Amino acid sequence: MSDQKRGYLVAYDINDDCRRNHVAKILQRCGERLQYSVFLLRVRPSKMLDVHMRIEGEIDSETDSVVFCAMGTIEQTEQGMDFLGRRNYADLEIPSII
Repeated sequence: MSDQKRGYLVAYDINDDCRRNHVAKILQRCGERLQYSVFLLRVRPSKMLDVHMRIEGEIDSETDSVVFCAMGTIEQTEQGMDFLGRRNYADLEIPSII
């Protein structure tokens, strides 16, 4: 497996607010939020495996859904994406519930 950074699109539909916030925080650490529940990650495959495993530990596989799309090299990713309107979505401050 190549150690070259690659592009990955990650989208989720998570029912529980707490689980959703945890997944968003994982993705915000290493990616760019494109839409509310869609992130673009530019990471090495080993990092993507780590992200995948961390998210798998957070979700309820009976009710939640996460899709990971490999988009190739960074150059292929950039060439393959076309945006209408604004490109990114401002990260939201996720409130902490105590």
